[in-house]
Amino acid sequence: MTTATVAAPPASAGATRASSPYRLSFAHLVHAEWIKLTSLRSTWWSIGLVAVVSIGLSLLMAASFASFGGDMPAMSAEEANRQAVQVVVFSTVLTQLLAMILGAITVTGEYSTGMIRSTLTAAPGRIAALFAKALVLAVTMFVTGIVVFAVAALVSGPLMPTGALDLSLPDSSIMPLLGAALYLALIAVMGVGIGFIIRNGPGALAAGIGLVFVAPILVLFFPQFETFQWIHDAASYLPSNAGQSLFMGAPMTGTALETLPAILTLVAWTVVAVAGGIAVLKTRDA
Repeated sequence: MTTATVAAPPASAGATRASSPYRLSFAHLVHAEWIKLTSLRSTWWSIGLVAVVSIGLSLLMAASFASFGGDMPAMSAEEANRQAVQVVVFSTVLTQLLAMILGAITVTGEYSTGMIRSTLTAAPGRIAALFAKALVLAVTMFVTGIVVFAVAALVSGPLMPTGALDLSLPDSSIMPLLGAALYLALIAVMGVGIGFIIRNGPGALAAGIGLVFVAPILVLFFPQFETFQWIHDAASYLPSNAGQSLFMGAPMTGTALETLPAILTLVAWTVVAVAGGIAVLKTRDA
């Protein structure tokens, strides 16, 4: 007597993926990017350097104001807040470069070591991996900025002849500091986009630093003649100038933008960088 054996039909690929306990979700990608970011010594060195430079420059500038003593003109509470904010966020002239560098090297470092192949194998759709990396960098830089600015405000406030920040006027105290932290976060995301576009460490750093630091300085070489006025007008929409309009009220070059146009300008630059990174990531092999 024989027993017939009936083979079970093979499970579909979709059913296998749905029942697998190891399905890689976006939250898992974010967690993986967080581990990669925090396990690098360069991350902590960069964050530490941002803190030291920011707090040190704030103390130096506050001491400079203190040296004027009674020679400082009388100010309203809002004017005193604006001066205190400038002391706290003055360091962004340099720390924006560190944000750009950190964003770029988290991408180009993976290309140089070959780890990007493992990343894209785990996330074959590719775009989710880019968004996860950008999200982790943005949150890290935003939180770092808030903490560093808070410490800088605490240590520089007692030195200011006009007094520390008056938090009862949030429009001239809290909001500019949040704007500066947002700026650093968006600059880091731009670095991620540029990193995916260029894929080469020195090249990405040169492009990023040229955009946020060198380009506004180059505008200074054009005289304020009618022939070159369009250059000065366009300079207002460079990332660093828009950022300085947002949290300092006055850019290095160009004219100051209102809050909403400044934010939209920064978001537009970030979207362009990320869109370029997506286009290259989807069309070129790792």
